[in-house]
Parts: sequence; C-alpha cells; structure tokens
Amino acid sequence: MAAEYHFHGDLQTLLRRRWRDVRPVRQEVTRSASIKDVIESFGLPHTEVNRIECNAREVDFSRAVEDRDRFDIFPVPVPWDVARPTLLRPRPLQTIRFIVDNNVGRLARYLRMAGFDTLYDYRWTDGEIIALLEVENRILLTRDLDLLKRKRVEFGRYIRSGRPAAQVREVLNLFGAAGLEPFSRCLECNFPLRSVEKEDVLHRLEPLTRKYYNSFSICPRCDRIYWPGSHVDRMRRSFPEIFSASSAG
Repeated sequence: MAAEYHFHGDLQTLLRRRWRDVRPVRQEVTRSASIKDVIESFGLPHTEVNRIECNAREVDFSRAVEDRDRFDIFPVPVPWDVARPTLLRPRPLQTIRFIVDNNVGRLARYLRMAGFDTLYDYRWTDGEIIALLEVENRILLTRDLDLLKRKRVEFGRYIRSGRPAAQVREVLNLFGAAGLEPFSRCLECNFPLRSVEKEDVLHRLEPLTRKYYNSFSICPRCDRIYWPGSHVDRMRRSFPEIFSASSAG
C-alpha cells in the first residue's frame, strides 16, 4: 500500500524534478519515517511548510507515515506572521531579523537599506551560518534548498526570484514593512547609524557633497558616513511601501 501527498500553493514547484508534475504524489511506505523526513526526501524544505494535515487532522513534523495516509501540505501564508505560535513552530520569533547566504548576497544590502537587521558575509560557509543560527533566532533567506533542510533552521525562506529588486519585494510581501526605519543601518556592517553634525564630518566630504547636503549619519562601528543622496530617491521610487509604512508608524 501507499501514502498520498497533496502539496498546496506553489510547494509542488519546489519538489525534485521527478515529482513536480505528479498530483497527488503517491509512494509506498517501506520504512518507518516521519512526515518531515518524507517531505524533505521529495526535495521540499520543512521551512516552506506552514501546516500539515493527515487524514484531515492537523499533525506536527514528527507524525509517522503509515499505509493509506493522506497528507495535505500547506505553504506559509502571505503575509507570514512569525510571531504567532503554530503546531509546527511553537516557539515564535519576537522580532524579524534575517541572515542571508551568498546565493542572495545582493539582497542583504537592500534589506539593510530598508531598515531590516540583516547579517551577511560572502565568506561565510554553510556551517558558519548554521552556527550563527544556534545563538541568534533569525530567518534564513537563501536560494539553496538543501541549506533550508538543516535541522537548526526553524524559520527560513527559499527566495523565488533571481533578481535583487524582485527579491526585496518578495520579502516585503511576506514579512511586511511595518515599523521599518529606512536608511537607519550601515549598508556594509548592519550596525545602527547615528546622526552626526555636518561640521563634525566636513573635512571628510567631497566638495559637491558639502555644497548640496546638510543631513548626515555615521556608523559607530566602521565609521562610514551616509547622507540622503540619489540612492534614497531610487529606493523611494522602487519600494514606496517601505516609506508609507514607516510614515504611518
């Protein structure tokens, strides 16, 4: 006999190629395995799953798969309230903070620009990223499906788009923009910026910057100076939802 798996939303597109066009997926039960192990054997990371029903009853990842079982696997909702406990994730997040791997490295700069606390270093290995998740509760953003299957990754997202601007919009749609403070973080090291008087940094400014700008911030960690240049206008045009949400807050 076999168990039957129904993947809802866009989850089917994340399965291994041999399963993507099979609806529903049926597989003989030849060994004792949890539904989490079986789902990931099809290629789908547990981080993409919000709810699992077995024979119309909600279950957690540890439910053993048995003959004649029917599983319905549902994706995380958009928007995703990570602060709400669920059966699959009983320990919710208190704040939205990200860690980004090298597959979506350019996304980190955009997220910092938007005001998200985002860790990223292109030199980090997968093991180093997992080690950071051991000490900090963050949401992993990546295009590496296998990395999201690691047991320590409780909250994560497979980024669908390959274009950085579209990736930002994807994150904003999923997690929202409420409470953000755009341009409040260093784009290089993620540290919160502080305001600085123009006179205190005047000797470090280029002539045109001295002439046209009067508002400045500085990173206390790496000492980089920021001012509202053309990148601010581009960000406002590209992602108005960030600024409307921050103004409303």
